[in-house]
Amino acid sequence: MTRSPIRCHECDNQAYFVGRIPPTDVFAGRQRTDVSDSSALYRCANCRLGFRWPRPEKSRLDAGYVDGDGFTWTRAPAYRPDWVIARNWLAARLRPSSKMLDVGCFDGGFLKPYLGVHDCLGIEIHPEAGQRASRLGIELIGKDFSSIKGSFDVITAFDVLEHVEQPRRFVENCLNACAPGGGVIISTGNLDAWSFRFMGSRYWYCTIAEHISFVSPVWFSRIQEEIEFDIARESFFAHESVAWAKRLEEVVGNLLYKSFPWGVKTLRKLGAGGKNVLAHPELAEHPPYWGSACDHFMVLLVKR
Repeated sequence: MTRSPIRCHECDNQAYFVGRIPPTDVFAGRQRTDVSDSSALYRCANCRLGFRWPRPEKSRLDAGYVDGDGFTWTRAPAYRPDWVIARNWLAARLRPSSKMLDVGCFDGGFLKPYLGVHDCLGIEIHPEAGQRASRLGIELIGKDFSSIKGSFDVITAFDVLEHVEQPRRFVENCLNACAPGGGVIISTGNLDAWSFRFMGSRYWYCTIAEHISFVSPVWFSRIQEEIEFDIARESFFAHESVAWAKRLEEVVGNLLYKSFPWGVKTLRKLGAGGKNVLAHPELAEHPPYWGSACDHFMVLLVKR
């Protein structure tokens, strides 16, 4: 892979090469017969945005979402730490009959408790999941990020920013669609989490094919003055809560993968890890999962 100079597609400054991203055969929760194109992780030296390059065209990404598993992002609220935190934050902010927009609402799980009390709207590209959200009573206003228009008291985006080609513009559009005093809650992976820094481009979160942008608290602070918002709340958490034995297993697995990649490749070739290495030998270097690492964060942004 060539390492010719790459520029940040948001601020146009020089980006540096972090490492090659191992391929995968999964997109939007559905196993595919092909594997993802070869790509690498870069990070802008100025705004600190991390991004996959080259990345799939938007039309290809959208087609993958539409064809994705209809339940891949369906989880019980108790297993969504970001939802728990966000609802605590919103308890002090929501007024009666507030207007709420959940971008990437999937089947409406987050908005469900607010139905009948607040005006709940959503944006969702997956047709089956969107239909389930509509049946709950959520008004879908579009399928794409370009549909973020109007005037809302609260806009939420859980596990969305990493799918966005231009996250700065996405944040700006959300803030522009906020009513005076409104807020935007964004939850995503943290590129500066210690586990992410330790594993680099070979981190599990980075190898998810539909993840193309990677941010951090530093990135929000860099764009803060340009867009003019305040960070009212911030919280760090793990993608999921598991028993200590499972946490230890994930730590050990990733340490071994980092320290002895040849050993992990050998085990995968022998059938470990659930990857079809016989059909796709390149999947032998796919990293182990590390969902128990504290590698996610959430912010509450308020427009000035």
